[in-house]
Amino acid sequence: MVDTAQAVATYTITAEFEGDRHSFSCRADQTVLNAAEAAGLALPSSCCSGVCTTCAAMITEGSVEQPDAMGVKSDLQEQGYALLCVAFPRADLTLKACQEDALYEAQFGQYQK
Repeated sequence: MVDTAQAVATYTITAEFEGDRHSFSCRADQTVLNAAEAAGLALPSSCCSGVCTTCAAMITEGSVEQPDAMGVKSDLQEQGYALLCVAFPRADLTLKACQEDALYEAQFGQYQK
């Protein structure tokens, strides 16, 4: 019998969270948030559907695919903002978690002045 299932790439995620650095593995078909939770790291999250920004992070190295990240403008995604609940790794990542306030300011700050 021939196994037609292809191996799924696995990446190393390094997350800065509450002043500490945490590393965990994440499959390419798994969201970064799900992988963090599976590794015992309770990152902030709420809607888990890419609409709110509770799980916002700044990707400083690597890249993610996040087609369902409705809560982040595309230009801010290009700057490195990601919603971890809908972000799938496409390389090893280094990220800074808990960026909801920074993302909010980047998206809406000009309207608050």
